[in-house]
Amino acid sequence: MLPNPGQPTAAEPFWRIVVDFLPFVLRLFTDPRQLVRSLNWDAPAELSRVALYTLIGLAILVLAFSNNQRLADEVRPPLSGFKGVVMRAHDTSWDWLEPVYAPFHLEPGEAKRLWDTLLTGGFMLYTLLASLIGVAVVARLRMWRFGLGYCHALGTGLLAWLAGTSCIALSLVPLFELLICRECFVRLSLFVLLNLAGWTYAGYYTLADLGERPRRAWLHLLKSLGYGLAQYALAYVVFFALIVAIIPM
Repeated sequence: MLPNPGQPTAAEPFWRIVVDFLPFVLRLFTDPRQLVRSLNWDAPAELSRVALYTLIGLAILVLAFSNNQRLADEVRPPLSGFKGVVMRAHDTSWDWLEPVYAPFHLEPGEAKRLWDTLLTGGFMLYTLLASLIGVAVVARLRMWRFGLGYCHALGTGLLAWLAGTSCIALSLVPLFELLICRECFVRLSLFVLLNLAGWTYAGYYTLADLGERPRRAWLHLLKSLGYGLAQYALAYVVFFALIVAIIPM
C-alpha cells in the first residue's frame, strides 16, 4: 500500500516527506488521475510538498545528465555518460547534424564545445530553473483564463513539469544513441514515444484542475496531448527567452 502524499500534516517529519518521494513519483506516472484527486490544495503544506518533490526531481535530472569534464577534445569520449554519448554522436553523424548548425556557422569542434558548456551542472541547473519559470507563467495564464486558485494552478503545473520534463529529458538518450548506431530505429521510436508521453502527462495534469474527467480514455488522452503540447510550446518560448542571451557561441 503506497503512502498517500496528498494529505500532509504540520507534524509530519521532513525525513518522512523525502522518503515518500519515490512512492509519489510512482503514482505520478502510473496513476495520475488518482494522484490529482487525492491532493488537498486547501492544506497549506500541499504546494510546499509538491514543490519539494519538484526540486528533488530537478536535482536528479541535473546529476544524471550533467558532466563538468571537458570532453570536446577527446578522441573517443566515453559512452558511460550522456555528455560522452552527445560528443560521440557529433563525431559519428556530423553529416546529419550539419544542417542543424549551418545557420549558426558552427564547425564540428565548435558544436562539441558548445555542448561541453550546455551539459555542465551549473548551466543545466539554470536551464531547468528557466523551464520552471515558463511553467509558472503558463500557470498564471491558466489562473486568468479559468479562474483557478494559485495553489491549484501552480501545483498541477509542477506535477506536469516533473512528469513531462522527465520523459522529454529521457527521450534525448535514444535520440543521440541513434546518431551513433544509425541502423537501430527502435531508438527513434523511443524518442517519439517519450516526447508524446511527456506532452500527454503535462496536459493530463493541467486539464485536471479545470474539472476535466475522461469520458472515453482515448479521447481524453488526445485532448491531454494537444493541451500539453500547447503549454509546452508556450513555456518553451519563455524558457528560450531566458537562456538565449547566455548560450555560449
